[in-house]
Amino acid sequence: MICAEKGKEQDCFIDFVEKALRMLAKEKYSDFLAAFDKSRILTEQELIFALQYLDETRPVLKIDDPALVKSPKNQEIDLYTFNDGSGYSMDYGLTTDGEINDLTLQVEFLKKGNGYIVSLDDLHTL
Repeated sequence: MICAEKGKEQDCFIDFVEKALRMLAKEKYSDFLAAFDKSRILTEQELIFALQYLDETRPVLKIDDPALVKSPKNQEIDLYTFNDGSGYSMDYGLTTDGEINDLTLQVEFLKKGNGYIVSLDDLHTL
């Protein structure tokens, strides 16, 4: 669970996702999954399979550490507010070698008390 100051939710959420992506960039798959309160991706193998574009014959795609990428071209980060006020959803476009690849990380931030439960919704081509 994370806390976000009112009006600064987007910055907090992006910071959280980028910290998690640093672990993914270092291929610390279990640490990446453990960063989330909930996840639809349950195992390291499922995560690796997503990074292979659901094709076991492909190599595992290397993801950039966002802290080391200098403003990738066409960086895509979209934050959506749920109509019922229960939280937010974020689509974060991933990069490889500084260029946008076809994978998008989808994360939900669901209000609970004074904070947000962070749920890894999906990692897929978008």
